[in-house]
Amino acid sequence: MSKNEVSHLGELLQRSVERYPNNTIFGTRSSSGIWSYISYSEFGALVDAFRGGLSAAGIVPGDRVAVISDNRVEWAVGAYATYGLGAVYVPMYQKQNTKDWEYILNDCAAKLLLVANDEIAARTAPFVDTIESLERVVSFENPEGYEALLASGRENPTPVGSPGWDDLCGLIYTSGTTGNPKGVKLSHGNICSNVNAVMDVFPMLQTDRSLSFLPWAHSFGQTVELHCGLSFGASMAIVDDVNQLVPYL
Repeated sequence: MSKNEVSHLGELLQRSVERYPNNTIFGTRSSSGIWSYISYSEFGALVDAFRGGLSAAGIVPGDRVAVISDNRVEWAVGAYATYGLGAVYVPMYQKQNTKDWEYILNDCAAKLLLVANDEIAARTAPFVDTIESLERVVSFENPEGYEALLASGRENPTPVGSPGWDDLCGLIYTSGTTGNPKGVKLSHGNICSNVNAVMDVFPMLQTDRSLSFLPWAHSFGQTVELHCGLSFGASMAIVDDVNQLVPYL
């Protein structure tokens, strides 16, 4: 393995934070139309804190951490924190039916659910009583949820683990058009082999920036944009309205 290749996604993030600490990574647009970005070092600190928070909440290697959210900084924080614990990230779409969320959470035996907002939290809260494995629902926009886990993690720092090449990093569910959704198992090796290949055949620049509208809950958007872009020190502007793609570009 060359010096540029990575063997697990926790290593991918650590390497990029070390190489590109002052580069911008994620941009979000305010209601006034101003784009603001966080740096790789700031993102790395959020992941470190959230990893500790997940650990304090009882997440251990192999556990399933599910998420219902469109692309946002917190989605990526949750993903890399989960990877760093050797746990498995299970993304879903905000526009999916509640029954699909319930089926997927039960099928993957999710232990903790991250959600985009309090409205989704209210819709999914009953699942804690109906899904045996599910212990907690955490809203990104509720201070007693996401921010509380960050605070807990800062008080309980947890080092990045070293999951193996064949260890699962995620489950991505099919649309279920011919039946119930089916979970596709993705290992650290599956994702990292793609990242390593892109580094060889389609190099990006640190100054490159993507307009992030392809969902990270899908394997293409997640791998090609999130993981590959991060591996090169590039940045991503997160779309809040797909009808504004041209002016955003």
